Amino acid sequence: MSKEAPNFVVRGIFIGASIGIIGYLVGFLPNLPRAIALGMVPGFVAGITLARAHKAKNKDDE
Repeated sequence: MSKEAPNFVVRGIFIGASIGIIGYLVGFLPNLPRAIALGMVPGFVAGITLARAHKAKNKDDE
């Protein structure tokens, strides 16, 4: 098993883009590239937040 740290930012961007595509398919946004971009931005922020929380949790465990 790999000891490599998970990349939360990339995962957040992919999940955000997926949510943007779903929003486009449902009909919330009429433009697909804009929907993807609007999903990726909060996904990026969520990934950074999750990475910081994970780092703080691991720091407290030591």
